[in-house]
Amino acid sequence: MTPEIINNFWQHVASSAVSVIITLVVFWLGIMRNMITKDEVCEMLDNHSPYMRDRQMIMDRLAMNKDMLTDLSKTLKQNAEVMTELKIQIAMLSTTLEIFQNKMTNERE
Repeated sequence: MTPEIINNFWQHVASSAVSVIITLVVFWLGIMRNMITKDEVCEMLDNHSPYMRDRQMIMDRLAMNKDMLTDLSKTLKQNAEVMTELKIQIAMLSTTLEIFQNKMTNERE
């Protein structure tokens, strides 16, 4: 290879590198500086999302649902206790009825 070819090669490499650098600088100045950052996205999500507008209503609704579930649980527990008492009373009435029927049959005989 002659020195002229080597010199032309390095000139092409240098001009290509300069054009890449110029392209990157233009890209940065034209497009990238206007792009949104991660911090800006987080701030927008925290302050401007539709969820944040409705957040208080959602939290109130969740609290109300929790209260309703607590009341329902208490009511179900009370109903279970009443059902247990009713079962005991039915068993006692059944026993009393059997005794009464036995006395009636004994008196007829």
